[in-house]
Amino acid sequence: MSVYTELTLQEMQDFTKQFALGDLNSFQGVDAGVENTTYFVSFETTETVLQIFEEQGFDEIPFFIELNRRLSEDGVPVATPIANQHGDRLFTIKNKPAALFTRIQGSTLDPISMNACQQIGVALGQMHAATQHYHDLTRENHRWNTWWESNVERVLDLVPKAHQETLKDQVSRSKLFVDSAQMLPTGIIHGDLFCDNALFHKGKLAGIIDFYNACNGCLLFDLAVTINDWCSDPTGRLQADKTEALMSGYHQHRPLIADEIDCWPLAVETAALRFWMLRLVALARKREGGPQAPPHVKDPNDFLEILVARRLDPQCQLISR
Repeated sequence: MSVYTELTLQEMQDFTKQFALGDLNSFQGVDAGVENTTYFVSFETTETVLQIFEEQGFDEIPFFIELNRRLSEDGVPVATPIANQHGDRLFTIKNKPAALFTRIQGSTLDPISMNACQQIGVALGQMHAATQHYHDLTRENHRWNTWWESNVERVLDLVPKAHQETLKDQVSRSKLFVDSAQMLPTGIIHGDLFCDNALFHKGKLAGIIDFYNACNGCLLFDLAVTINDWCSDPTGRLQADKTEALMSGYHQHRPLIADEIDCWPLAVETAALRFWMLRLVALARKREGGPQAPPHVKDPNDFLEILVARRLDPQCQLISR
């Protein structure tokens, strides 16, 4: 969400005149994030967000637009892609794919409350219940076991020596989960529903954002990713009150089946491994340099702590009540 593609007033007016939203009042580039160009665009009748996609191609973007459209229709709080007067939702700006979305009015929360956890659980359960039926909408998970297995040697020297064997062992353990996941409920998952991808307004969940890691996958894995971030204390252990609040919301729309509860230990371990590896790979890319090197890398050890805590005690009782 940064500004890599600069637009003049005339260029923005030429683009926005195709929408039945009234006159363009103002627009402002958003200087945050690292992947896409984002503008807040204000019309007479509504507030919107223009995204120009800098990395994904025209073949990828329709998936994200259609996913957000369907979720919005199914009542999940997400940004709705706006159609022009001809019904189009995918556009070209300076030879790059672009889309206009409704703007979610809200901000991230810190600290995270039990009530916020309950609300995000409701929304995630609602999303999972809906996407189980989006059979014609598909996208491969590009950061599943083949990805992390292929990057072990690349990052091993970046891992504290005391936990290099932990990494190798966890890759083997998570392969067991990958095999089991094929038999568990699947649908389209968010893949990255961390606290900073949910906006709240006056204590109420206003919307879930950043679906660019969404793909077909195991619903339990997506739940584990969310709980690992929303419900972990500073030592990596799950906080009982927040976890139970999130699960109570989730169960309103999609109660877990017995096989999912049985797979919970490996699910939360694998969710921690996935993001430990993501940050380790980012650190390796920064070390290697070049134009694709990320300028900032979050501490990989945050997820090492979560992984160690889950391996010691997955706290299954918190999700099975």
